[in-house]
Amino acid sequence: MKKNPRSRRFVTYEKSENILLLFESDGSDEQIKNIVKILQNDRKNVVAFGFSGAKEIVESDMLEIKLFNKKSTDFFQKPDKAIFNEIKSTKFDLLIDLSENTLIPLMYISLLCDAMMKISTKIIEPQLFDFILDIRSQDEKNSNERGMMNKQVVFDEIIFYLKSIQTTD
Repeated sequence: MKKNPRSRRFVTYEKSENILLLFESDGSDEQIKNIVKILQNDRKNVVAFGFSGAKEIVESDMLEIKLFNKKSTDFFQKPDKAIFNEIKSTKFDLLIDLSENTLIPLMYISLLCDAMMKISTKIIEPQLFDFILDIRSQDEKNSNERGMMNKQVVFDEIIFYLKSIQTTD
């Protein structure tokens, strides 16, 4: 964080144009596909990167959704340069991390991504994110039948707050 200082700024949903979604892929990414479609319908440019713990990953049928696994990381779980080059080629207004667990490859992306505002559902030290929606108390309500967090519900909550908070910027 010391090597990559950045100026933090609150970005409303209406003023955001480029959005990076980070998520933990469980093999069925229908919720992420729906979220990407919602953002595209709102005329947002969106890129979604998902990290999968599976040995083999099935590529998404949507170009905006990119999956990677441990094969695409080094010994320290840092993603390949190709992933970073793709992320660094765009300046994002919002980074939204919808992953349920703290995943080191996604943390690297969060750290090195050039985003004006970074949003997460996890409280992580040191403070990497500008806006944290603490969902720990609502985990049971926001979980599906397999115990995975309902990404759509969490995304809807984040967007609700981004639309509700007023700023003078």
